[in-house]
Amino acid sequence: MTTRRTPPPVLYTPQVGELVRDLKHGLNGIYMGPGYGKHPTVHLRPERGGCEWETPASEIQPLTTEPALQPARTPARVTGEPR
Repeated sequence: MTTRRTPPPVLYTPQVGELVRDLKHGLNGIYMGPGYGKHPTVHLRPERGGCEWETPASEIQPLTTEPALQPARTPARVTGEPR
């Protein structure tokens, strides 16, 4: 009997120096490179400098810099203005 295996998830691989979101720790950090553990990990450091930390590679995602979409505003009708 054969067992069906799901393929491993594709990990996001940022560029060195790219700002990413660490979902495990709830922090933003600058990607410094891959880690050296048994499981795939990455090294991040704070945006303004400081001590690096290691987090699972599966727990990082790109940080979007695009502003969130805002609802369209319609101009308010001024009373007493002729149509």
